[in-house]
Amino acid sequence: MFDQEAIQYLQEGASISQASNAVSHAFESQKVVALPENFKTHDLEQYLPTRRRARGTMTTESVNDFAKYFQDHVEQGTVFVDKDAMKAVGILNLGDPDNGPGHADNKAVLSLKSLAAYDALRKVANGQAQTQATIAEWMEDWQDLIKCFHEGGEIDEGISRGITTAKCIAAVRAITIEAARKVESEEGQLSASRSAFESVKASSKHTLPTHIYFKTVPYVGLAERVFVLRLGILTGGDKTSIVLRPVKMEEHQQEMAEEFAGIVAKSLEMTGYPVLIGSYAKGA
Repeated sequence: MFDQEAIQYLQEGASISQASNAVSHAFESQKVVALPENFKTHDLEQYLPTRRRARGTMTTESVNDFAKYFQDHVEQGTVFVDKDAMKAVGILNLGDPDNGPGHADNKAVLSLKSLAAYDALRKVANGQAQTQATIAEWMEDWQDLIKCFHEGGEIDEGISRGITTAKCIAAVRAITIEAARKVESEEGQLSASRSAFESVKASSKHTLPTHIYFKTVPYVGLAERVFVLRLGILTGGDKTSIVLRPVKMEEHQQEMAEEFAGIVAKSLEMTGYPVLIGSYAKGA
């Protein structure tokens, strides 16, 4: 005679066998299966000599290594270039319309390395207020890459770049704020009016630049380009602040992404797999 505990184990064993058969049948036919909530499936892959399929993420900053890994491991893949992150993600098992969708969990990621000059540019030229000292020190650090312009053209045109940039730096350090107040009043027999006007002007004993041209290679492997920065002065606070606003930065980002995508596409041209500008997120 079996006791209650033994009977329970026998019932559970039979249920497990039935569930296992149902799961196996589902893989071969309808692809879905109904199981009780208290049943848990276990993957036995960890006990096999090899994994059933490749999945993981390879990361690199080398275009050549990215291309080699993609070519060696791709099944049915696509590369997506993120223009904001300047990153290419090759999904090796994305699948295609002919063969069906893949699991999209085996990837190769190429992140372009930004250079120090471009990093320094983005740190100060972000549309945020900076101190005079911050901008002046940034100009001193990267003066070989800078050219200063005023509304009427290049400052001290014809003089060597070093002298020109030095004068711009001196102008930034010597900015002064002048405030003037003007009061107007008018008296009449039946009325009286009074108004006050206050003006604030920023000036320097040297010619202040209105635009700064910064020429550099932004990322390893990309071409050199010129970034134009519009210089503005904020006079509202207790201290003078300077704002550098990049001109047409979105256009630069788009062009750099297209250049990056072209480099990736050329490195993979023998595979015939597509390289697209954008990103991919797998649904549930």
